[in-house]
Amino acid sequence: MAEKSKPRRPSIAVGGPRHQDHAKMNARILGNAMAVQRWNDQKVVSRTRAKAQREWENLIVVTK
Repeated sequence: MAEKSKPRRPSIAVGGPRHQDHAKMNARILGNAMAVQRWNDQKVVSRTRAKAQREWENLIVVTK
């Protein structure tokens, strides 16, 4: 007996996945509040890591 395939995500474009409208895709993604929150959290983490790395390198220079 053949198994049913998993349902795919519906395509946004009429022409299929090769002709997707990226403006609509971006609006859909950015309209999702959780996606925006995750994006903001990632920016904060990356900035904090960069600042900590700079401070650590400065501390090493000062201690030498």
